[in-house]
Amino acid sequence: MDKALLKEARRHGSPAFPVSMYHYHCPPDQPLLDLHWHEEMEFFMVTAGRASLRVGTENCEVSAGEAVFVPSGELHSGSVLGGEGVSFSAVVFHADLLSGSSPDEIRERFVRPLLEGKYEVPVLLDRRNGDSAALLDLLGQLFELDRTRPFGYELAVRGMLQTCVSLLLRLAARADQPRRTAAAQRTERIKAALEYIERRYAEPIRLGDLASAVSMSEAYFCRLFKRITAATPVEYINLYRVRQAAILLRSTDRKITDIALEVGFRNLSYFNTVFRQRFGCTPTEYRRRGAAGG
Repeated sequence: MDKALLKEARRHGSPAFPVSMYHYHCPPDQPLLDLHWHEEMEFFMVTAGRASLRVGTENCEVSAGEAVFVPSGELHSGSVLGGEGVSFSAVVFHADLLSGSSPDEIRERFVRPLLEGKYEVPVLLDRRNGDSAALLDLLGQLFELDRTRPFGYELAVRGMLQTCVSLLLRLAARADQPRRTAAAQRTERIKAALEYIERRYAEPIRLGDLASAVSMSEAYFCRLFKRITAATPVEYINLYRVRQAAILLRSTDRKITDIALEVGFRNLSYFNTVFRQRFGCTPTEYRRRGAAGG
């Protein structure tokens, strides 16, 4: 997954089979998941270690054997807890995998209401409930299947994900639709602000301009931004800039001063401080580690 983009541009799977699975280990001194979103749904399962995951405005501490569900279009991010790092498996899939793109009973009764937020589905999946435990067991089988990919793999993946979603819906409650709609509208405005930052991060960005771009007062915008992203606008702008700098450090041999200027920092010392806060090392050390790693 390209962690440098807010809305993921990559395609997960293919139009004929819109699903991909990922298996990673993240060291304790590295970012786990930068804030992003995608149109697909996702089950994210921790297989070793612990992680702090944020889905929408909900924070979850997730231990090995537990998972979170990320609805379509929901902002989410995560960080490593503890000193051992975290291993995880994730399955990212488009709703069309469950029922196809044409209307049918499965799509109309289950998939469409889920996409439209008409169900309050749990974010954290643990073993305190029978259906949740069964879902976790099935996810474990799904990720093991992905490692072996036997004949009939695609049929099995589709069937298992359909069962996962059916178990998820058993855990759901009917949403308070007016409240849900208002929350979704607020989130969409913050997404627009995040995309504004993505387009203009190399330029000076004033809070007033950012708030005006999404038709909010500056004070309300700052409060809402912090509530949804868990960061102030300035913190997020700096975070996005150092993520872009990290890409340039890995992919070019340009001077660090030039990179800092290109991504929007006007003070090298401040750039170094923000970079170290995010990556746990200086830009020079980060570049050296990347070269040593291949």
